[in-house]
Order: sequence, then structure tokens, then C-alpha cells
Amino acid sequence: MVQFHPTGLVIPNSLMTGALLEEGLRGAGGRLLNGPGERFMARYDPARLERSTRDLVSRAAFTEVQEGRGTPNGAVWIDVSHLGARFVEENFRGMVRRCRDFGKDLAREPVEVGPTAHFLMGGVVIDSTCHTALEGLFAAGEDAGGVHGSNRLGGNGVADSTVFGGIAGDVMADWVVGRPLPAVSTARAGEISGRLSAPLGGVDGAALYSLLARLRLLMWERVGLIRDGAGLESALVEIEEIEQRGAAVAVPGGPEYNLAWQDWLNLTNMTTAAGLIARSALERTESRGSHFRRDFPESDPRWLVNVLAQAEGKGARVRTKPVRFTRVRPEVERPEPLTVEVGD
Repeated sequence: MVQFHPTGLVIPNSLMTGALLEEGLRGAGGRLLNGPGERFMARYDPARLERSTRDLVSRAAFTEVQEGRGTPNGAVWIDVSHLGARFVEENFRGMVRRCRDFGKDLAREPVEVGPTAHFLMGGVVIDSTCHTALEGLFAAGEDAGGVHGSNRLGGNGVADSTVFGGIAGDVMADWVVGRPLPAVSTARAGEISGRLSAPLGGVDGAALYSLLARLRLLMWERVGLIRDGAGLESALVEIEEIEQRGAAVAVPGGPEYNLAWQDWLNLTNMTTAAGLIARSALERTESRGSHFRRDFPESDPRWLVNVLAQAEGKGARVRTKPVRFTRVRPEVERPEPLTVEVGD
């Protein structure tokens, strides 16, 4: 479950593309306009318009662009100028400064924005004390799954990090007392070190950045805001190919302050995460929260389950676990949950 924020800045050829313009702009009365200047949210949620939920506003903006009604830069506009420059500058100082850094005057003119990947509502499985299945490994906040369901509410990420970060810290402090250092296999450590340092000393690292760009575009187009079975299946094939090609890429230089090597390590982890996201999305044959399948656009109560995906060899093992309700109950009677267990 990947949450997209509806209004990330669009700055062509800049890594600042995706920097957020906060929801308060829409809450205060900001309007979203497509390329031709239409207030397009009237098509998707005429009652709430721009104050609709993040997932719906993000999909609406994405759809406008995909159907040819975006700006020349593949974006939409956010316009708060009608609220008055003084009001905007007094109430959204940080957002005004952020836009001015790129020559945009948020208080007086529309600014190009688009959906931006914002939060992962899933992660490592933990218990109530932040233990994982690996001894000595704890997880909290956005790295851990299960707190936000399929659609995190604004502000809850901070609460999640604060509460579970505090729990993890307290538990770890007690856990290490009197515990001996774990046994480390020097042979295994050497194997891992050799594998991770293998690309060093190459000549041309251009292929690495080509693969990174290809993975980003692939995830945006086929595993992003609007998904379907055919797109997810083809994405999995391509992710595996990128992973295999990435393993053979060389990067120049040694291990000291080598940003290209860091990007190679990132690519290795990104392909693993991308494959698990795409695999679990393929198995969930419904739409729920931020997970939207155009081939299964409705929610199915049989899918009130957690999807657990685990890397296994060169593939992944996927299974489901029914959601345990302790305070809130489903509004519809829940039939027997679907059981899915597949592997590569």
C-alpha cells in the first residue's frame, strides 16, 4: 500500500520534483486545475472537490494527465491566488518560500504540481514491542507495517514514529542487558562484503543510472496510482530483468565517499522492494484505500486480510493473514477470507 500525496512540486530536470505543497493549501480553499484550466475535481468528487481524500485526489490528477489534460510538463496546477497574496504569505510561509526557491510565486500565480510517492503503509512485520522475526532486529514507524491500514491519515505518521520509536527504544535498552554479543560467521560476513563491493573499480557507471531511471518509470506507470493485473505481471518480469542487469553493473572508484556505489546499493534494495510491492498488489484482487486496481475497482470484504510477502530465493512467497479486529468491526458481514499462498 503506497500512499501518494496529491501536490508535489513539478520542477523539470530537478531532484526537487516531488517536494510537497501541504494539504492545508487545499483545505484553505486552493483549487486544482488541469492543463486547459478546468477545476477537474468536480468530475471525481463534486461534493468535497479538492478536500477529498488523498488517494482520490491523487488518482484524479494522474488520470487528467494520462488522458491528455495535463500541463506541458505532465502536471496539473494548484491555484491559491484567489485567497489573496497577503493571506497566503502569512499562513503558508514555508510553502511560499519553497516555491520562490524555484522562481514560482505561490501567492500570486498557479504552480505546477502532481502526485508524489509519500508514505509506505506496510513494512516489516513486528509484534507489539517492535520485535521482528530476526533476533536483535527491531523496527518502528514507516519501516513497520500494520498501523495505518490501507490509507494513512495526515499527521498519523508522526504519532506512529513517536509512539513506536519510544517503545522500541525502551525495549531494546532492556533487551541488551546481560545479553552476549551474537556469534558472527566470518565466512558469511566475507561473502556479503565481497558481493556488495563487487561493482567497485569499474570504468563507466552510466548503465546504473539508466537502470534506476527505468525502474522509477516502470513503478510510476504500472505499479503506481492505478494498477491492473497485466501491468503488474509485466512489471514483475521487468523488475527481475533490471535486478539481474544491475548485479552486473560496475561503478568507478573505491569505497570511500562513492556516491555511485551508494546508488548501486540503492538499486539492489529498490528492486527487492519493488518486486515485493508489485507481487502483493497483484495478489490483492480488489481496490482498498491507496491500492486501486482498474480491473477490480471495488472493495471485497473477503480481502480484509494482511498480505505478507517474503523474498525467497530469486522470487517471493506471498500469503495472507486475516485482520484481527479488537475495537472497530467491519460494517459488512465478513465472509471467510481468501487464502492465498504462492511462490516463485
